[in-house]
Amino acid sequence: MNSWNNYMYNLLQRIDEQDRKIRSLESRVEKFEQKESNHNNIEKIEYHFDQLKIENLDGTLHIGLSPNDLKDIEDLSVPPGKTPVKQQLLSDLNRYLKEHGANLIRNIADQNHFSIDNTDPSILIEDMAKQLPERITFYEEESKRNNQNLSEDQKKQFIMEQIKNEIHHSLTTYMERNDSENEYGSS
Repeated sequence: MNSWNNYMYNLLQRIDEQDRKIRSLESRVEKFEQKESNHNNIEKIEYHFDQLKIENLDGTLHIGLSPNDLKDIEDLSVPPGKTPVKQQLLSDLNRYLKEHGANLIRNIADQNHFSIDNTDPSILIEDMAKQLPERITFYEEESKRNNQNLSEDQKKQFIMEQIKNEIHHSLTTYMERNDSENEYGSS
C-alpha cells in the first residue's frame, strides 16, 4: 500500500508542477499579446515614387498628412495635367488611330512586303494609344524649346503632324526589324 501512496503523491506533485508551468506560460503569452498590441504603430514609411508607375489616379492623394491634419485644410487639389488643348489632341489622335490605324498598318505592311498574318493590328493600335499622352507632352515641350511662337491651332497642328509622322515611322521600323528577324530565322 505504501507504494500506492508514493505513486499518488508523485502524481499529484507532477500535476502541480505542470499546473504551475501552464499558468506561467499563460501569463507570459498574455504579457506578450499586450506588448504586441501596444507596439503596432508604424514608425516610418518610405515612399519611393521613382519606382511607381501610375497610369490613372482618381480621387485625392494626401502624402504625409494624417486624417486629423485634413480637417484644417480646405483644398489641396492640384489642377489636372491635361489642358483643353492636350485633351483635344488626345481625343483627335485616338480617333485617328481608331479610324485609320488598321488601314495604316496594312498599307505600311504592303509597302514593306511584311506579312501581318501573325500580327493583331488592335494590339499595335492600343500600344500606340497608350503612348500618346507622353508624346503630346514631348512635342509640346519641343515647340516651347524651339521658341516657336505658335497660336494654339498652329501648335495643335504641329503636334498632330509630328505624332502622325512618328506613328508612321515607328510602324515602318517595327515591320522592317521584324521582317529582317524572320528572314534570318531568329524569330
